[in-house]
Amino acid sequence: MKLNLFFKIWSVLYGSFGLGLFLIPSLFMSQYGVALNDTGVLMARILGSSLTASAILFFLNRNVSTDGKSQLNILRTNLVYNIFDTPVVLMAVLNGTMNAMGWIPVVLHIFLACSFGYFAFKKQ
Repeated sequence: MKLNLFFKIWSVLYGSFGLGLFLIPSLFMSQYGVALNDTGVLMARILGSSLTASAILFFLNRNVSTDGKSQLNILRTNLVYNIFDTPVVLMAVLNGTMNAMGWIPVVLHIFLACSFGYFAFKKQ
């Protein structure tokens, strides 16, 4: 697979979650069995704006040369984010904070971490 295809896939995934969290946080999180209070809505919107910005970053850098450091830095940074966030979401599912739909973000984080890691550390 080519890196620019993954940048497009990542852009769609991050954009979907980002816009959902930013525009309709309570409804979006209710799919996962999470009820948000005012503070939760604020935090969801902050995360949503960050994920949406990441989606735009992926989209704008989809055709950047893989020889440069910019794509490598994007890959490694997002690898760290997904490694850090996977156990957080996993624990939320396992302790009942999220319902069974919470497995979707767990699987997505694992997929994203693996794909970021693959492209970040593969030999050119």
